Amino acid sequence: MARLSLLPIKLVFVLFLCLSPSWVVSADEPGEGIRILYFSSFPEIVQSADKAGLANLTTAIATEKALHRETYFIDGGASLGPSVLGALDSGAHMVDILNAVGPEFMAIGKKEFAYGYDELIVNALASAFPLVTSNLVDRKTEQHIDGTDPYFLLEGTKLKVGFIAITSQNAIYEYGANQADALDSDKVVRQLSAELRSQGADAVFLMADTDFDDLSQYRQQGLVDGIFYTHNFGNPYSLDHQGVLLHEGALDGKMLALDLWLNAQGKLESKATMIDIAAYEPNPTIATLIASYRDRLSERLSPPIAQVEATFDTLRAHVRTQENEFGNFAADALRSYLGADAVILNSGAIRGNRRYETGTTINRGDIQRELPFGNRTALLKLKGSVLIEALEHGLECASVANGCAPQVSNLRVEYDSQKAAGQRINHIHLGGTPLDPDAYYAVGVTDFMAAGNDGYSMLSNAERISSRRTNRAMWDLVAEHAENLGSIAPQKEGRLTDVSAEPR
Repeated sequence: MARLSLLPIKLVFVLFLCLSPSWVVSADEPGEGIRILYFSSFPEIVQSADKAGLANLTTAIATEKALHRETYFIDGGASLGPSVLGALDSGAHMVDILNAVGPEFMAIGKKEFAYGYDELIVNALASAFPLVTSNLVDRKTEQHIDGTDPYFLLEGTKLKVGFIAITSQNAIYEYGANQADALDSDKVVRQLSAELRSQGADAVFLMADTDFDDLSQYRQQGLVDGIFYTHNFGNPYSLDHQGVLLHEGALDGKMLALDLWLNAQGKLESKATMIDIAAYEPNPTIATLIASYRDRLSERLSPPIAQVEATFDTLRAHVRTQENEFGNFAADALRSYLGADAVILNSGAIRGNRRYETGTTINRGDIQRELPFGNRTALLKLKGSVLIEALEHGLECASVANGCAPQVSNLRVEYDSQKAAGQRINHIHLGGTPLDPDAYYAVGVTDFMAAGNDGYSMLSNAERISSRRTNRAMWDLVAEHAENLGSIAPQKEGRLTDVSAEPR
């Protein structure tokens, strides 16, 4: 009798195990909701042979959409520039490609302004998807920038998700978007969070530009449910979903997949996974489109122009903190071209982050990759005291590895990084002679710096020296200089010497 009474219980248990996957939802597994795919920080369409690109990403997106009923792809920005091809077409090719990929929207980061405020508007109007910035407005009208939206509400059948995109103010200060004003981001987040929830959003997410390291306060206060961070060198996070922090992202070749659903109590739950885009074959349509752009680039930029005779690098950590070999080479090229007394360049213009070995060759594409912004030449009549002020500002930037750190030509600056800001310089020589604070000098810079960007406001009112050689693309003249030389061996020469780092 005991055996007979136990049999039904065993059968019920077996049936439970067989049926449970179809009707029991684990606390660790997504319920019925939506899947959001997220990618950012990928402005270069041409990648090395061993690295996956946008064609692989497109296949990964299509695969995910086939596997999961409600799947939406969003772009976190830092995607329109700067890039090799972007310097030639101001990012239009990337809009063309992203129109084919089809994001729901793209957050506007500071790098979307890599080619200027007006070009951002042109790209926004040409896109088949919304470009979103919640805190930047037009300076004159105080209205949304033409072609952009202040937020995005994703209306799925299971969930509505609102997105607020906070763009770094450095779009103005570093990238020269002077026609824009930045609203108080704290007020913007609070206002739009309430507005989106009033429109029925079940969840609200914050899209954070590259300069924002930690915005968890808004999640902790319940204003947002999570934060997508634009993936960037030095940023600690890529995603904060309800307090779970992830670090990997686009720069690691990973697309983020975030599942969102409401549990039985109506509370939002989430689960994130990483998708390696290299695991997917390139999408043929996107691959063909990229190849057409690559071929046009190759025609102009691929032929070798100079031999490398001494190893050098353009690593970000080196360029933004000290004198750099390529920085010297670029500054010398500009001084030679303009016939200037001296040159000062902002290190943030140098973006290659590469190492060049002795015996290799470089081409115009290499130079364009190093100087991708399309900045143009300018010649200023500067008083010595203003040049000192500019150098002091640059040395302050170098102390925190900021892109406004200086690279110079025909200047030797001895300074003490341990001194207070604005008081670091001990001596400056120009062409072997002590700099005279009261004398005037012809100083070469880029048009970006001449407009007072990157904190060089002291240059904005300087008299511009008229010359037929001004207003030429910086990368183009540097490439020409290398080609004329036939070989390059850039060196450090003690142009920027920190006495506090020397042995005592």
